[in-house]
Amino acid sequence: MKRFCHLSFLLLAMASLSACATVTSGTDHTLLVETDPAGATCGLQRNGAGIGAVNPTPGAVRISKSRHDIMVNCEKADHEATSRTVTAGFQAMTLGNVLIGGVIGLAADLASGAAITYPDSVKVVLWPRSFPTAAARDAFFEGRLADTRADFATRIQNAEGACGGSTDQSCLQRVRDLRLQEQEEIRRIEERRTTIPIRT
Repeated sequence: MKRFCHLSFLLLAMASLSACATVTSGTDHTLLVETDPAGATCGLQRNGAGIGAVNPTPGAVRISKSRHDIMVNCEKADHEATSRTVTAGFQAMTLGNVLIGGVIGLAADLASGAAITYPDSVKVVLWPRSFPTAAARDAFFEGRLADTRADFATRIQNAEGACGGSTDQSCLQRVRDLRLQEQEEIRRIEERRTTIPIRT
């Protein structure tokens, strides 16, 4: 009977600890959506399904957590429609559940979404359909190149963190895909630099 009580206490403690990240960080997240320029309409999608909208920007939207990335699609008059990906990351504190709550704790947090984190905000830069001068156009695109490199550096870091040191090939492939996407996005930006017209 004494051994049974000890076992019951241990299982109860593990269950309580496994819920640590769920209680602390929750399964929902508030994301601030900003655009440059402001006043745009943005829709949020995950796995092809709409999960929220901001109209006009800036504005915050409450979303559920998930291991899947979020696509933010924004539109504004006289600007090209622009999209940006918000990458899901791994909540560092959940590692404590592996050490304390074991696989049960990790599985609980992954299932609830508590193991996942998103950034607090995302900023989408909308591309004008034309520029007043060539210098203004070049300055805009140099800024986009710098932003793209910084954005992908963060997304790759988050993706590597989500792998948690795992050698799972699907997880590692995601990191490789992000690096390829960065190269493609830089190529696209350089190409568009020469195609957006100068106003006369």
